[in-house]
Amino acid sequence: MSLEQNNTKVKTYGIIIGIISLALQHLIYLTGHWLAELVNITPILPKIDVIDNAIQIIPIFIIPYVWSYIYWALAPMAISRCKFDYFLDYLAAYLFSCLFGAVILVFVPTYMDRIAEGLTSVQGETFLWKLMQFWYSLDGGDMAYNLAPSFHCINSTIALLGVFKRKEIPLWFRIVSLVSGILTYFATVFVKQHYFIDVVAGIAIGVVGYIICTRWHLGKVFLKPISWFRKEKAEQ
Repeated sequence: MSLEQNNTKVKTYGIIIGIISLALQHLIYLTGHWLAELVNITPILPKIDVIDNAIQIIPIFIIPYVWSYIYWALAPMAISRCKFDYFLDYLAAYLFSCLFGAVILVFVPTYMDRIAEGLTSVQGETFLWKLMQFWYSLDGGDMAYNLAPSFHCINSTIALLGVFKRKEIPLWFRIVSLVSGILTYFATVFVKQHYFIDVVAGIAIGVVGYIICTRWHLGKVFLKPISWFRKEKAEQ
């Protein structure tokens, strides 16, 4: 009983990578954005009028949009309770999906004109509206670029699949993960940070990346780099 309990504890490497992953995914996104400017391919508008014009702004969804950053950090911490090999496969899926998403940013750049979308006009003085405007200012201001795929949806999909059906992870966290992931999908379009196709692309990349990396156990490439700070002995 004590061995089982020890093997399903949150590991030190899970905490470290959970924190590092936030900076890493942002670095990958920014690198893709920078390379897109160098390649200088004319960005396209990924808007599907019949769908995106029907989606209304719902300011309350800025809360799960911001919460998602904490959720992404917690996911690898929770997954570190699983077998070490599975944790490495999860890490591979996370990096593979983000890198593939960055490649798309470079060669299929996209944009959103927030002025044309009516997002920069004063529509309210509530805290939620101000928080939305603040978030826009961090991400391009009047013009947003490199929307597809949505990295919010890539990260949330990997986190959601990572804990799915894993009995080593408490049921309450799996439920929180499911709710957080679904709310993030909706939030990306309800706060107008993305168009509908960006969400579909992000989910698809996350699913494909997870399937490829877990089926062929691509996480083994990280075995040596991560082992040096792995203090707890993983379950064999």
